[in-house]
Order: sequence, then structure tokens, then C-alpha cells
Amino acid sequence: MNTKYYKKYIEKLINTNPVDIIIERKVTIPDGYGGTTSTTKTINAIVTLYDKKGSKQIVTDEGVSYIGVVVTKLLALNETDIIEGDTFKVDNKIYKVSFIKSYMGICKQGELEVIA
Repeated sequence: MNTKYYKKYIEKLINTNPVDIIIERKVTIPDGYGGTTSTTKTINAIVTLYDKKGSKQIVTDEGVSYIGVVVTKLLALNETDIIEGDTFKVDNKIYKVSFIKSYMGICKQGELEVIA
């Protein structure tokens, strides 16, 4: 499969609505005395955010019903250093990456949750 075409397509999608983010990641490193210290690592990245509509199934005693939900998603190049648990701020909202997946080495797509 020729991934070069798809990588260019993803770059074009991201550049249509780019969002500069500063990822904050909690990193635990050894302190040299048998313990660990926790620090925050910051990573700059350019991604695009979008909303995806879907439905959620709710099962009750009366039966099954469906409600509409909107999930905020992230699209990034495959080289972007982003993992589950990372946080970043956009438009006074703090997002946490709840799920991230790499697709065939072309791009990364993730689901976000608003934590503040």
C-alpha cells in the first residue's frame, strides 16, 4: 500500500484547521536513591480537533433507548509524541487523551475528554 498519498492527505486535513497545543505529561524518573521523582514534561504539537456525533445505547427496565452524543476527537501525524493520559489546554478547556491509536503508521487518532 502506498502510504505516501495518505500521509499527504492527513497533513492537508491538519493544516486546514491546525491547533497548536502544549502537551503536558507526568513522567516518573528514578532519583538515584531507590525512589522516584515525578516531573512534568511538555511537548509542542500541531493537531486538529473535531467533533463526531454518535449514539449511546441505554438499557433500562422499560427497554432500550438511544441518545445522541458528541465526542471530541484529535487527529495528528504519526510522528506526534502523544499518548493516553496526556493533557493539554485549548480555548480555556483542559483535555485529557482517553484513547489514542496509530493507523498503519500514517496518523494518530484519539478521543478526548474535557476535565476542566
